Amino acid sequence: MALVGLLLVAGSCWAVSVREEIKIGVETSKQVFKEMPLLKDQKQQDAIGALGQKLVPFVKRKDIPYHFAIVTDKDNSINAFALPGGYVFFTERMWKILTPDERAAVMAHEMTHCDLRHGINESIKQQQRLLWTLPLLVLGGGAGVEAWMFGNMAVNARYSRINERQADEQGVQLLQKSGFSPAGAVTSMKKLLSIENDTNRYEVSSLFADHPDTQKRVDYLTQQAVALGATPAELELLADNDPSRLGNITKKVPDLSVLYARSATPLEFGQKVVIKKMLWDEDKKALDPKVIAEATVLTPGKFPALVLSNYKDYNVSDVMVGDGVYPAP
Repeated sequence: MALVGLLLVAGSCWAVSVREEIKIGVETSKQVFKEMPLLKDQKQQDAIGALGQKLVPFVKRKDIPYHFAIVTDKDNSINAFALPGGYVFFTERMWKILTPDERAAVMAHEMTHCDLRHGINESIKQQQRLLWTLPLLVLGGGAGVEAWMFGNMAVNARYSRINERQADEQGVQLLQKSGFSPAGAVTSMKKLLSIENDTNRYEVSSLFADHPDTQKRVDYLTQQAVALGATPAELELLADNDPSRLGNITKKVPDLSVLYARSATPLEFGQKVVIKKMLWDEDKKALDPKVIAEATVLTPGKFPALVLSNYKDYNVSDVMVGDGVYPAP
């Protein structure tokens, strides 16, 4: 095939119709499920589907059929992402640590990426930058070129910082239109900031890649949430206030399993304790303290140092300042 003909094939790929966009979503979602299987908890899958459908009526493009799913991840990462054509995914760990308003905020952000065609647009830019490589594909013929172009769309593209801020700001508007508190955008970002600060930047989930500085996101989302009616109290992360607790986590040592706490009664060296976090309980439809880790007292007293010994179904970075300290059962 002549180079001119090859470029025409590439050009046809760049003009992506809604039908083609949906097809890309279908095919790339199959790739996702190969790497990240669906969570086998139908109650949670029903919950994410119901949550997503509350936002769907308020998107701008009405011709995209949205699909929502929780996937499992062998790396137990905290992530949420969207594919062209309305596919929105949460990893299981991301879903667990958020409240409904926070889940809706993250979902609104990802849906806004779809609504504004960010994935398709960024992929087209990527393919245009790679145009110089097309002569290398001449021997593969036009069909091979087209498959190569589509196969790399969206999966490999990253959103620009401009797109990320646009998804943040328009996502908050989508959140409020759907009946959720705009404060969820702030508290979800504060949780992610806490995790980011506790995690080696070279090992952190792709959730943070190419995004604006997380603290800056907290700042401008706070301004927007307040402008939309959120109160200062709603913008704070809820600390565990169960009266049976011994105390609360006051500080963490980044990248280590060492915590500092304040306790109403002195703790003894070697004493076993558990850490509880305020997490959403689907059955109770309310926040409830849940055990996320076990720890041992390293230094005694009312201001003890603790070393985590077991993370249960969570991760060391899921333990945050304000989580409750309880005697081990």
